[in-house]
Amino acid sequence: MESGIVIKSFNNAGQTVKVVMPEGNGKLGLMVLLSYLNDNKDLMNEFLLKVGAILFRGFEINERDELFKVKQIFAGASNFDYVDGNSPRTKLSADVYTSTEYPKEFRISLHSELSYSNRWPAILFFFCKTPAEEGGETPLVDCRRILKELDKDLVDEFERYGVKYTRYLTGSKGVGKTWMDTFETKDKQVFEKYCRENGIEYSWEGDNVCLSQLGPGVAKHPVTQETVWFNQANQFHPSSLPEDIYKGLKLIHAKNRHRFPQYAYFGNGEEIPEKYLKDITEIHFDCALKFPWEKGDVLMVDNMLMAHGRMPFKGERKIYVSMC
Repeated sequence: MESGIVIKSFNNAGQTVKVVMPEGNGKLGLMVLLSYLNDNKDLMNEFLLKVGAILFRGFEINERDELFKVKQIFAGASNFDYVDGNSPRTKLSADVYTSTEYPKEFRISLHSELSYSNRWPAILFFFCKTPAEEGGETPLVDCRRILKELDKDLVDEFERYGVKYTRYLTGSKGVGKTWMDTFETKDKQVFEKYCRENGIEYSWEGDNVCLSQLGPGVAKHPVTQETVWFNQANQFHPSSLPEDIYKGLKLIHAKNRHRFPQYAYFGNGEEIPEKYLKDITEIHFDCALKFPWEKGDVLMVDNMLMAHGRMPFKGERKIYVSMC
């Protein structure tokens, strides 16, 4: 204990999230937390590398600007934008986004942010402005543990071949996420330059664009050197969509598979068995650690050690995210 602050844990199936909170479940001001974090930054980083996520709860954090003050202790002035991001979200300021605007009646499969790209954030900071009336938890799963839970043959194939991700982005509002929204530019030359510099193959069909990029199946954490499950194949593949939507897309795009809004293959171009994809999704959810959000919570997540998702919810839910 220090300055009235204690460290507790949420645990599930051998996984842990550390919880930094006031003693006795009370409330303390933001400045108390900032002082504590400045004095204990090394310890927090140690925890993060060990368990993958730390929750700061009970410190009267009310606005996203106050999230910056927590983030800056760990990240300084660095930030990470969401250029090339596939999730529907709104940019609120220079480096704060809504966490996702995917329909609330559906769950979002667990994933490491931007693991399909050649650039991804090291740390994610989630801030709970408004918890859902019901549901809306952010499930977490240790990407080291998941390797042991998945079938060995499945893991071996992902490790050997990696993943090829394809996208078909429109140039018109109202029909899916546009390439302008995804890459935060309306300038085709800026977009093309970004693709060339980041290993994304592209081809135009009028104002629409086909994208293809390769990503790992598993990867090594740059600090701990541990092997982690690191891809979004199951989330990218259209079989993750509600069954009626997936059936409709298959009928529409049966002869033009490149026009699926998103698709995932093994890195050698072969189809990934849908059983693999379903197993990946369900095992992630089965192993996940879940806790209900409370207003003012800040969750710090190592993006390679801990995958995250979202449970369905009712009512209003406002979770913001900033990355570095």
